[in-house]
Amino acid sequence: MLETILIIALGALFVILVTIRTIRNLRWVRFGEAFGKQGEELLEDYTYLTEKGVTCRIEQGLPTGRLFKPLAKNLDDRVALFVHRNDEKKAKELLK
Repeated sequence: MLETILIIALGALFVILVTIRTIRNLRWVRFGEAFGKQGEELLEDYTYLTEKGVTCRIEQGLPTGRLFKPLAKNLDDRVALFVHRNDEKKAKELLK
């Protein structure tokens, strides 16, 4: 009985966390993802867009937990550029 309640509680917690993360991610549009030198170009785009008042963020490396970090060593040079959904049109115009 106690195990069943614990499993249901953990399942509910998992669903809540996934829902929160999904809602938060819906605010952002990925504008690019690259590795190595190409990632440097995305960093330049990020600087340019922020100077023009566009709300954006950079994600470097893989968003993995500690458990999977050793498996992702070769992917640490990943760069992803995200623009806030409200600024998507402005960013597309600026990057043409």
